[in-house]
Amino acid sequence: MAVRHDERMRGFCERVKLRRGSGKAVVAVACEMLKVIWFILSRREPYQSRNEGRYGVKLKSLVR
Repeated sequence: MAVRHDERMRGFCERVKLRRGSGKAVVAVACEMLKVIWFILSRREPYQSRNEGRYGVKLKSLVR
């Protein structure tokens, strides 16, 4: 799912997929996502590589 919406994760997945195969790429992306989540929670900072258009739509849907 993250690979569809985040350019950073998509690029990471493609690089790993070329070297190691698709199965290991899925696990590598999951590991990378856990690292990102850890840093977001520990530093209390927003995710820097988010898609601003999609983020705005989600925020609008939460306000309703």
